[in-house]
Amino acid sequence: MRIIDADSHLVEDFGKLHSLTDEQFLSYAPRLVPHGPAEMLQIGGVYQAQAPGMTWGDTNSRRGLDGDKRQMRMWDEAEEVGRDPGARLALMDEIGVDGSVIFPSAGLGVGGIGIPEIAAGVCRGVNRYVAEYCAADSSRLWPAAGIPLAGRDAAIKEARYAVEQLGAKALFGLSGVHGPERLYHPYWDPFFETVAELGVPFCTHGGGGAVRGGLAAERFPGQYAPYHMTTHTIEAMLVCVGMIANGVFEKWPSLKIGFLEAGAGWMPFWLDRLEEKYAHLGWTLPELHHSPIEVFRAHCAVTAEVEEGGGSPRRCPSSTGAG
Repeated sequence: MRIIDADSHLVEDFGKLHSLTDEQFLSYAPRLVPHGPAEMLQIGGVYQAQAPGMTWGDTNSRRGLDGDKRQMRMWDEAEEVGRDPGARLALMDEIGVDGSVIFPSAGLGVGGIGIPEIAAGVCRGVNRYVAEYCAADSSRLWPAAGIPLAGRDAAIKEARYAVEQLGAKALFGLSGVHGPERLYHPYWDPFFETVAELGVPFCTHGGGGAVRGGLAAERFPGQYAPYHMTTHTIEAMLVCVGMIANGVFEKWPSLKIGFLEAGAGWMPFWLDRLEEKYAHLGWTLPELHHSPIEVFRAHCAVTAEVEEGGGSPRRCPSSTGAG
């Protein structure tokens, strides 16, 4: 059996990232700003959510934010596997991982910048960086490209560039940032038509500090733990039910969607509840022509966290097909 890490993150070298960003977008690119004894992350000119006492070097290291493991590390002191693809490949050999899909860290939220042209330009620099990192071994390291969700045309253009020119194996956007309309609105139909044509999955992915908008930012401003929990999991749940109920997958039978870094424990009960509503109120969902569980099995995937407990889909194989 092949073991795939579907959601792994590099740690950016900002000097190199800026060298790969077109000059007119440099002032909006991710950067670190000294802040007392720590550092703050700025994206698109906006400071990112950060808990008091949190440092980015701890954030970008395995379990680095756990109370007993915090070392107050700076960005450049994060574990080497994030910066060096050779070290990552060695770790993958050690723990038996065959391949990893690589996402940015600081660049995770750039697609949420609110001006389409700027969001696209900053995404382009980050996507170049991730692709260059993965070029160390393209048979095992697979780049995920961020999409500017401020506008449909910018999203389509960057999707084509990332897949056709950079070799991206997946596209992604922040779960709670949807530009002019939510991801399941017909506004995005031309974008998802393009994604289906390109033959790669689109993934929603929460972020530790969203640039703008979303349920988590609205409900938990300044509270990092509940914000982080909500922006990763609840936002993914909302996109999932929206895309199924509004028939997005009915339009493009080859479209695949991943809900990443949201855990998997929510999936069984959420699908069970959606299936119940379909059985009793399916007549109110004219775009949905198949069972929600059937649609999910054919088109969707989630990533499980190794520390997940009783809510894991492993305990509910009959309802989800997972086992």
